Amino acid sequence: MENKEKSILPPKGTDGRYKDIMLLHIQGLVLVLVLIIALASSFSILGRTIISMAMDSFGGSISSDDFSMVFDIYGLGGMAEIGLKIFSAVTGALGVLSYVAAFVSLAAAIFIIFRMKQRISDIVDDSAPYENPIRVKKAPFVWLGFLLGAYGGHLFVLKKKKAWIFLLLGVLGMELIPLFLYTSGISFADAFMACFIEKDEEGYIEMEDYPYWI
Repeated sequence: MENKEKSILPPKGTDGRYKDIMLLHIQGLVLVLVLIIALASSFSILGRTIISMAMDSFGGSISSDDFSMVFDIYGLGGMAEIGLKIFSAVTGALGVLSYVAAFVSLAAAIFIIFRMKQRISDIVDDSAPYENPIRVKKAPFVWLGFLLGAYGGHLFVLKKKKAWIFLLLGVLGMELIPLFLYTSGISFADAFMACFIEKDEEGYIEMEDYPYWI
């Protein structure tokens, strides 16, 4: 077990449930990256909208002619006109790019979630016995995985030492985005998978105690 826990991926040639969980984790990582792109694009659109509304609130009192007049005073009228045209072209292109990125990333996120659901079905329907079965309360595992999984919340429910490493990575991830992306992607995949595992009368689910990092 110790050797497995030090491994990033399952050994080459691994098949079955372990391979499916690995692929599910990779899909979770890609999903978080796509959602970050969607969020950044949405904020860009929101920012442009707020700036546009602020400019409109001046009632058109400021125009490009006003800027040109100021530059003409200093003998830079031609440069002002060229600069304004370049600025307008760049901001227009960025606006279009923001909308395209937002819609494409949202469509990609929906597609990835659909593929993750298919992968989870393969994991849940696998008739092979668990290699390292573990029982855990479904509700706290799922909620902590979605809400605090980036900080190892769901792993604390499992009482795993890895939870402390996830907590450290999550805190450092507030400055180093790739670390937060990693912990968020893995925890989302685990919590999403747990949603589709049936619980027993006591509210517990049985799942594979996956020992690898991805």
